[in-house]
Amino acid sequence: MATILPPLGGVGRAIPLPRPRINGWIVGGLLAAGIGAMLPVLETSVATTRGFDNQELTAERLELQGEIRQLEAELANFTSLQRIERRALNLGLVPADDPIYVEISEPGPEPARIPAGLLPQATPETAEPESWWGSLIGWLPLPD
Repeated sequence: MATILPPLGGVGRAIPLPRPRINGWIVGGLLAAGIGAMLPVLETSVATTRGFDNQELTAERLELQGEIRQLEAELANFTSLQRIERRALNLGLVPADDPIYVEISEPGPEPARIPAGLLPQATPETAEPESWWGSLIGWLPLPD
């Protein structure tokens, strides 16, 4: 059998171990490498989130455009002359045999609020400017 002898002098001695020194440059380098490794992951995450938001907004826009088209069709149906005539006949109204015309000097009510797409397009009247030579000829006296 083996025996373990007590330490010399009866007092325990600590074995000196090397203590690692923490250097600020090493810690900074590790932090920079960690942040650099996280940036592509964060960038991909943000891009994916924005893509989903974009898809939701596109779907909402398409749904609203469909509702607008449906409302425009209903408005066109309500303003059709055949529908108005049918409704008037259902109410018991008939065309007048001898209409009476009344002139009113007061201005009428403000125009109905109809979407611009359903109103007739007004063609702008453009006055063409007179040419320079036309203005010179206008100054000349014309023979009778």
